[in-house]
Amino acid sequence: MASFAPPLSFSITEEQLAWLDQRRRHGALSRSAALRQVLDAAIAAEQGGAGGPSPALLATVAAQR
Repeated sequence: MASFAPPLSFSITEEQLAWLDQRRRHGALSRSAALRQVLDAAIAAEQGGAGGPSPALLATVAAQR
């Protein structure tokens, strides 16, 4: 199991919160878990890893534009 850092406190916009809640699979994921998935995809994309952003993430981003 992954080792987690201490909790962070930060603010996001209403638009960002709505986007995040859309990624939660109808509440099946916590907001924290959804944020960890987004961060993992961003890290993989930045590092040029084969894991890059998931098709679901790309579709969500495209739909928001």
